[in-house]
Amino acid sequence: KAAFDMMMQAQAPSLTMPEGTDLEGYAKLLIERFTNPSLKHKTWQIAMDGSQKIPQRMGGSLRFHLTQGSNFSWLATAIAGWMRYVSGVDEQGNNIDVRDPMAETLRQICDQHGLNVSVVPALLAVEAIFPAELGQNPQVIDAVSSAYQSLIDNGARATVAAL
Repeated sequence: KAAFDMMMQAQAPSLTMPEGTDLEGYAKLLIERFTNPSLKHKTWQIAMDGSQKIPQRMGGSLRFHLTQGSNFSWLATAIAGWMRYVSGVDEQGNNIDVRDPMAETLRQICDQHGLNVSVVPALLAVEAIFPAELGQNPQVIDAVSSAYQSLIDNGARATVAAL
């Protein structure tokens, strides 16, 4: 449900689609695909290479919501979740095999800050992922920081459930 809600609430409003396109139907098909056990699709495959995916999959939507003055909490939470992932440690303190071409750089930033909300502006300052218009935007910094702190304090399930 969370992935579907993000697609429909955060991404769909920012898209310009040909007339007659059924975005809701398409989103449902994607969810069906992700949950199909015979495809052997792993959740980590969605997170891998995030430094390459975030600019193209979330950048435009984030700009749209900032311009419209609309809620982008789903996007902020997704970015905060990715930041938590690139720290290389899960909620139980186990190591995560971070698969990303920028993993070493991102891990160095995370290691400097630990699991502290101060990592958010540091990661948002990586211009290869977040252009300055987004990474230095106070609204983005505040929203992602709030989501990140919730992930640390409450865990991923509770943070997403609260959206």
